[in-house]
Amino acid sequence: MKNRQLPYLFSCSFIILFVGMGLFPFLPLYAGQFGATRTTVGIFFALMYLSNMAGHMLAGWLAERLTAKGALVGAGVLGIPALVLLGQATGLWQVILLTATAWFLGGLGRALVNVLIGLHANGKSRAISFSLAFLAYPLGAAFGGATVGQLVTRQGYPVMFATLGAIWTLLPVIGLLGLKDKPVARPKRATTQKAGATRRLGRTFYLLLAVSLLSGMAINVSRLGMPLSMQALGFSVSAIAGVTVVSGLASAPVVLLIGALSDRLGRKRFLALVYLLAAGGTLTLSAASQLWHFWLAATAMFVALCINGALASALAVDMLPQEALSRGLSRITAVGAVASILSFASAGYVMDTWGAMTLYLTTAGFAVAAALPLNWLGRRTPRGEVAVIKTLRELR
Repeated sequence: MKNRQLPYLFSCSFIILFVGMGLFPFLPLYAGQFGATRTTVGIFFALMYLSNMAGHMLAGWLAERLTAKGALVGAGVLGIPALVLLGQATGLWQVILLTATAWFLGGLGRALVNVLIGLHANGKSRAISFSLAFLAYPLGAAFGGATVGQLVTRQGYPVMFATLGAIWTLLPVIGLLGLKDKPVARPKRATTQKAGATRRLGRTFYLLLAVSLLSGMAINVSRLGMPLSMQALGFSVSAIAGVTVVSGLASAPVVLLIGALSDRLGRKRFLALVYLLAAGGTLTLSAASQLWHFWLAATAMFVALCINGALASALAVDMLPQEALSRGLSRITAVGAVASILSFASAGYVMDTWGAMTLYLTTAGFAVAAALPLNWLGRRTPRGEVAVIKTLRELR
């Protein structure tokens, strides 16, 4: 990774996740002011992440036809009014519509950052490069959660959303001044059949998507369950913000350590470890009653969230040809949104109908099941070696 680009890409991720992760635990409380039940909150979050998935899926198309930089700047500009207007909402439908818009633009921006990292990162430091980008999750949650919590407590929601809109303006500024255009490779029209073969994602890649989906469902149930469980137990807004801050700061060094070790010791074994950690965090949340229980469960969730995304992205780059990178990486990031949609759409209803314990035990089983097929994930021959092998064959 070029040293000059990595800080800019991290900054873009941090801004998006400062806003998104900072808002996440407080959106159920905000929706509750408009009469939303836990079932309604689940549907609300599912719609948010349906929009987020659309942003992820559109990123590859935009990166191939325009530039990742231009699309990222556009997402930055459009996100400002969406955030500011959220604080002026007078009905739940307005909250849902504007939040969905913000999450669509955030998903688009995150996927474009992921594409740029995949295009620049080399094989020896690929996992640590993605881990640095995903480090924006816990850091964004820590600082965003602290900022949002203080603003809501002292100034109220309108001022808080206006402040987040002002912070979001940094995204197009960094995109314009810091990022460099890097067009995504596209197959030539003259070799359509051959190019189509190199752009195929393959069965192993789809197995990786399935594994990421299962683990992502367990992780996202914990994400939504944490503020809902704390709200049901009567914890204050400041206590919910404190859990986000503590868990975000505690998980940051762990994310960096695992990212660095996985480059040397193998990605699959650390993915399995993280999936088991996600299961443990979900089980901890199922029995949580004191504040430190939620700290522990949220820390496990953040580590699992970041490492799952970082190592899955690194594995995808390992196994995909250059021509399929934009599509593959956008789908890897999109599968997190799919997991969120499925989790959020069902979580609130299951909690209201069968109780939180049933929900947490079931999704902990998903995380354990995700670790089982990891040995089947192969590794594609590195692209440089593929080129050498093809050259030798042609010489023969």
